[in-house]
Amino acid sequence: MKKTRATRALAVLLTAGLIGFLAACSSSEDDASSSSSESFAPVTIDHEFGSTTIDKKPTKVVSLITDWTDTLAALDIPITAEFVPQGTPSFEWTPKHDSEVIQVADISQVSVGEIAKYQPDLILAGYVGDKSRYDKLAEIAPTIPVLTKGATVDTWEKIATTTGQIFGKQQQATELVDSTNKKISDFKAKYPAAVGKTFTFAQVGPTGQVGAINTTDDAAAGLIAQLGFTLNPKVAAEHKEGSTRSLISAERIDLLDSDLLVVYTPGGDPAVAERVPGWSSLPAVQKGTVVFLDDKTQPAFSVPSAPSVGFVINTLDPVAAKF
Repeated sequence: MKKTRATRALAVLLTAGLIGFLAACSSSEDDASSSSSESFAPVTIDHEFGSTTIDKKPTKVVSLITDWTDTLAALDIPITAEFVPQGTPSFEWTPKHDSEVIQVADISQVSVGEIAKYQPDLILAGYVGDKSRYDKLAEIAPTIPVLTKGATVDTWEKIATTTGQIFGKQQQATELVDSTNKKISDFKAKYPAAVGKTFTFAQVGPTGQVGAINTTDDAAAGLIAQLGFTLNPKVAAEHKEGSTRSLISAERIDLLDSDLLVVYTPGGDPAVAERVPGWSSLPAVQKGTVVFLDDKTQPAFSVPSAPSVGFVINTLDPVAAKF
């Protein structure tokens, strides 16, 4: 599944002499920028560790997770730097934009110092693991972790509306949400026979271990449910408070007996899943309604953003047509 809740952050310092020089040489363009900054109304964003107040309009934004990056790009908000997993410098659904892209082996292990080099005035971090990590990032700049307490990933709607709130682009964010919801409605209208069909979103590891999302409170499964599918009741019954993911033992492969099976195999090799005992007997395998995801496609599903919804729909189109 999506690597559990993701993580990241940054800092800045100017000499008094340089500040004085810039003040003495400020042009009308500088004055306009200053005026724009002064007109910015402080924004307070609630999140899993409390709240963060942003006192001035962010101009040096660092993103550590794709849903924020996608949404910033869709709303034409400049990004200074974005940290991405090694081998995935860009994603097909992310709107074109300029930023410095830093590929790392594990975003959750990126040092605070590495982030600080980009002198951010806002860090959009997503899942940071624990509060101590958040506190270190917040020392560099205002930091936004997961917005919903207990979540691993936020919904695409919440990311969109919060982005609009932070950057004063509420109308554009509303339009983005509305246009995305229309895509979802059009998909359900196009495939009425798919509405109500059961689905399971699973991951099969390199040694054959299987996991599945067990609640639509998880944004990854929530998006598929928005598209009209119903979470497999057997998997939903595995949900325990505080855990949105369940490990599936080899003898319980029947828990994946849904109409639609969305499967992420790290590295993207379907053969990894096909070697799981009992795999070939699953209904979705027999009907050809399995969607395999790899490292370059799974974030669209696992860390959904308004821009990624269209990609998800296009990916599901061929299997939805089979119902």
